[in-house]
Amino acid sequence: MSKYFLYARKSTDVEDKQVRSIDDQLAVLRALAKTEGLNISEEFIEKQSAKMPGRPIFNEMMERIEKGEAQGIVCWKLDRLARNPVDGGQISWMLQRGIVQHIQTHDRSYRPTDNMLTMSVEFGMANQFILDLSANTKRGLHEKVRRGDYPQRAPLGYLNDSRIKRVVVDRKEAKIVKAAFELYAEGDSRLEDIVAFLAKRGVFTLSGKVLPRDRAAFMLSNQFYIGLFQYAGEIYEGNHETFIPKKLFDRVQAVLADRGRPRKKPKNEPQPLCGLFKCGECGCAITAEDKIKRQKNGNTHHYIYYCCTKKRGACSQPHLRDGELTARLSEILQEFALPPDWAVELRAMADRDEKDAAQSTLAASQAMQGEVEAIKAKVQRLLTAYLDQDIDREAYLREKAELLSRKKSLDEKIADLKRGAVAWLEPLRSWIKDMENTGESAVSPSLSDKKSSCPENFRLEPLSKKPSYRIYPHYT
Repeated sequence: MSKYFLYARKSTDVEDKQVRSIDDQLAVLRALAKTEGLNISEEFIEKQSAKMPGRPIFNEMMERIEKGEAQGIVCWKLDRLARNPVDGGQISWMLQRGIVQHIQTHDRSYRPTDNMLTMSVEFGMANQFILDLSANTKRGLHEKVRRGDYPQRAPLGYLNDSRIKRVVVDRKEAKIVKAAFELYAEGDSRLEDIVAFLAKRGVFTLSGKVLPRDRAAFMLSNQFYIGLFQYAGEIYEGNHETFIPKKLFDRVQAVLADRGRPRKKPKNEPQPLCGLFKCGECGCAITAEDKIKRQKNGNTHHYIYYCCTKKRGACSQPHLRDGELTARLSEILQEFALPPDWAVELRAMADRDEKDAAQSTLAASQAMQGEVEAIKAKVQRLLTAYLDQDIDREAYLREKAELLSRKKSLDEKIADLKRGAVAWLEPLRSWIKDMENTGESAVSPSLSDKKSSCPENFRLEPLSKKPSYRIYPHYT
């Protein structure tokens, strides 16, 4: 009496997916073998995809069949045995040679004397299914990223919400990650310090280990935290919530870039106001020198002088003490500063203009919105006609695609209309804020704040032969 091997397979090794399919296969195939009077000598159960050759349990079964331990196979369908041309060809060849005398599935049987075209078609369909699945998966992922959905595991400070299939902020961990960014942006911490900072506050890898140094560096340079992410070598704009401001992220990148260069101590430490001024006589840059005066009684005095680099030849301009230059710069910033009452009035005017612009675009957008609602109604009627079998599937899909394409175009036009009417207001509001900050920088003791609030290319010109200067912005 011929012996049979029972083969059952599921397409993934993840325990919470398709687990029941194995039990269903076994129950049906055991009942089938009993009904058909097939002698099952052994059962083979495999939890692995068949899209690639090299399944260990399948290979073991085929080797034992070649040795004559069984003459037939009982399986759910042929695609359980193979979804690639290598394994499919091996089964077909063994069936033709009579090594496999019978393959029994739940709905039909295959023998060496049967037409091999049917089996070849089924194996071809199984292989094509894998090819289509791969293409559809890639297409689905690309569509997902085009919508702004992150297709991978969420970085630190975020969670993958399985309910809505989106990346959401982990409120507790996000505060720690932001604090790590702020700490590193100060410029006094190493990556090892950031790792220790995160570990002290309970941020570890999924396996519970301390984050590697490279993982901390990747976190600090990950554009995901400012709303961007990379997929397949291309940058996409995400629709996830961010908690790291762009300015903070840029400061961290500057620190990372600075620490990545070889550090060589300069003869003169760069001063905050270097790079801001140009000489009014020759147009060269203004640099700074750190001078030390040592008295006989042991006292030491440090002085900082700003002067022309004189890279274009002789220049008659003398040095200038940093205190005098800072005081004059504060006066200039006060002249540029926007009075508080002006800022309030300008913001109020901007708000009124925004309201007027919204009203002027309302009529135009309402007309297009009415067309959008009409399209939605048409799509619903089209679905009803398809369900009532008044139109075929091909016509339904074609008409639906055209309607949705038209709706998307209208949605974009409505959004562009609303944005275009008030697009100029954001730069205006940003300018008002900058001008307010200029007044704050003028009275701030921080020279870096003063420099960041200054227009570029200041000219430094003498008022007389004495070291007294006039400062004014020069635009080229």
